[in-house]
Amino acid sequence: MWQQYDAIAKEKKPDSFYFANLGGNVHASPNLARLGKIAVWFQGDNQGRTNDDPAVWGCTLQGRVCNAVQDGKFSANVTAAYSTGVVRWRNASKSPAEAKMWMNETLASGMVPYYHFIGSESGFGEDRRWQKVGADYFRWTSRHDGHLKTRRSIANIGVVMGQSTQLLYKGPATTHSSGYMRDTTHGLYETLLRGRFTFDYVHEDRLEPELLSKYRALLLPNIAMLSDSRCRQIHDYVQSGGSIMASFETSLYDENLKQRSEFGLADLLGINKAGAVIGTNGNAYYGRIEREHPILAGFTDTNWLPGAQNRIPLKPVQNPVLTVVPGFVQYPPELAYPPVSHTDEPAIVLREIAASRIAYFPGDIERTYWLTGHGDLLRLLHNTIRWITHDESVVHVEGDGFIEMFAWETESGYAVHVLNYTNPNAHHGWMQSIYPLGPQAVTMKLPPGVKVKSVELLQRELSVPFHTEGQTLRFTIPHVEDYEVAAISVE
Repeated sequence: MWQQYDAIAKEKKPDSFYFANLGGNVHASPNLARLGKIAVWFQGDNQGRTNDDPAVWGCTLQGRVCNAVQDGKFSANVTAAYSTGVVRWRNASKSPAEAKMWMNETLASGMVPYYHFIGSESGFGEDRRWQKVGADYFRWTSRHDGHLKTRRSIANIGVVMGQSTQLLYKGPATTHSSGYMRDTTHGLYETLLRGRFTFDYVHEDRLEPELLSKYRALLLPNIAMLSDSRCRQIHDYVQSGGSIMASFETSLYDENLKQRSEFGLADLLGINKAGAVIGTNGNAYYGRIEREHPILAGFTDTNWLPGAQNRIPLKPVQNPVLTVVPGFVQYPPELAYPPVSHTDEPAIVLREIAASRIAYFPGDIERTYWLTGHGDLLRLLHNTIRWITHDESVVHVEGDGFIEMFAWETESGYAVHVLNYTNPNAHHGWMQSIYPLGPQAVTMKLPPGVKVKSVELLQRELSVPFHTEGQTLRFTIPHVEDYEVAAISVE
């Protein structure tokens, strides 16, 4: 239908084209990889937060999806100036802090802001508060357009976007829910933000070597549905030196949601299934620490760590790092202890193949983190991501606060975007005010031969000192309100 409408548009004028609204980010219904081949303009109809997606990063999630399928072609995101949500006022302005953050996220994630209000001619003039927000914003972007036009992301971590799994897989029978994968997506997303990782989304239908070669590691957050050909592509990626982290039912189903007798990636992950999914009846399972390993850095004075809400039992592996302490009842309290406190069932499986590192969690750890916010799960995931990537990052930003960051090659050089989510409304409602951050120290690995001319902060509109050592650039962003862009001009 898209191609047919596009052909009709071109009958009158060859350079005309058709486009449609495509919100929904990773939860979108059409196959975005197919549409990305023919969509000249991706219109992200992602106007504001919803009850299903209450986290503040909903717009950047949309931007990452656009970047995964558009190959640098135009993407715009529609930001509503009016009051979106379950209780809606189409003719009343949204809070300025929330509307501005949504446009900040649009720019930071590589899209173009599209700001609009709905109402009749009389309604247009009744509530005028939204107008200054947009006018001021677009005056600012027009002054810095060259630094805001992105060419390519320079992130070295790829998150596989399992669109089929998002649409068709409802989770295990123990926790069957239409929002199961939504929780998984948000769990990993927040994990990556809190670890200050730069990352891209990679569509499951676009796992060709030429697209994956830029990534040091791929993350597969319970990508349950993978075809045989997709499994072979992931095998090939590891054989070429890439690393992976996977969880729970990744590759247990084929592209038609037919369950395999064994994981499609069993040989690569070094695992064998030992039974059906086990849920939680009271206390969830734990992981008993069996030996020292970098993924356990920072854990002291404990013999075990929290596991996840659900897990797939695995057959024993050699020299495990964590083993399963099975879950048990929580009431009565007198029985709240493990009848079996030591097993040979692995709670994580780690492998090294030449330069590649592989980590597999048999539990739905990303989703469990989203449900609980447990710091042990967060630390374990951070340690594991750093281990599989050999702790290599192109850009690192160190400082206080909860941020999201992007790193782009631009027309003028490079740009590091820092979004400040340090706010009581980061996970619910709208931002009403801003909680500024102090100094953020930026370290960036430059390509060979690149020489930096200047570093300018676009929000504050001032230059900051910098220094380079070999291929490493260092500078400090002294202050971040809601958003800052460090524009790096090169010779």
